[in-house]
Amino acid sequence: MLSSVFPPAGDHIPSGTVFGTAFDPWDTHIHQNPFVYPTDQQLLFSGSDEGTPAVVNPIDDRKQRRMISNRESARRSRMRKQKHLENLRNLVNRHKIGNRELMNRLRFVSRQEQTLRQENERLRSELGMLRQKLWDLHQVTLVWQLPNQLLSSSWPCNNNVTSFSEQNPPSLIT
Repeated sequence: MLSSVFPPAGDHIPSGTVFGTAFDPWDTHIHQNPFVYPTDQQLLFSGSDEGTPAVVNPIDDRKQRRMISNRESARRSRMRKQKHLENLRNLVNRHKIGNRELMNRLRFVSRQEQTLRQENERLRSELGMLRQKLWDLHQVTLVWQLPNQLLSSSWPCNNNVTSFSEQNPPSLIT
């Protein structure tokens, strides 16, 4: 099967018969390396051995200038892109620092808020206890005033009897 695709090793293929062209891939003396670009000096002096400039085709010259211009344009574009990318990286770093500072401030404010909530809860509890004490004291004063009101209003004829309120009430604090 391989013999139908590849000729035997001893057979030589004439140089003009590969794909019906005059191209001979094994002849390295005629062809230049397609990956090496000639310099401007090689283009100018390639036609003569004495170092005098060769006649350059104006179309080739325009192509050459356009190619150089395109390379410069591409280089400038890459530089702009690189500068833009660097600016974006700097912006990202600044935003990361700003976010970190904002998160620290948020944590600080959250701690303060929690502390103030606890203090507020403590004060509300204390307010409730103080209100209860005030209510209790008010009730006690009403109880102390009750005998005076009863004696003076129910027995108007007993004016010379000493009232209960004139006597020293017992102390609640012992």
